[in-house]
Amino acid sequence: MANIKRPPIYRVAAIQSLVLLFISGGWSFIDTVVAWSILAGGVIAVIPHLYFTVYAFRHMGARASREIARSFNRGEAGKFVLTLVGFACVFQGLPASQPLAVFGGYIAMLVLQWILVANAVSRRPQ
Repeated sequence: MANIKRPPIYRVAAIQSLVLLFISGGWSFIDTVVAWSILAGGVIAVIPHLYFTVYAFRHMGARASREIARSFNRGEAGKFVLTLVGFACVFQGLPASQPLAVFGGYIAMLVLQWILVANAVSRRPQ
């Protein structure tokens, strides 16, 4: 019986969080409103992705293929809803936020996520 290791699901979110804190911390010396907006946009990307990865990788093995598929679908739906709610909360709750900075932080974290996941997949033994 093969023993497949669980993917490092928290590593991507941890690296994203550190990069996000570094970027928003750097911007805080220039403009605090932009820094908070970047942080908010990044959090909107990181939290739903973390939700998806935790939810999607709950089950392992060939016998759990139906549960895996179901978890991926529900995880993706939850990620979509969390993203929408996140943007609604930021734009409703932080009226002084800079929309370009919010979307910039969001897009930066998505691009970083793609790079980190692609790197993790390419390094993983087959």
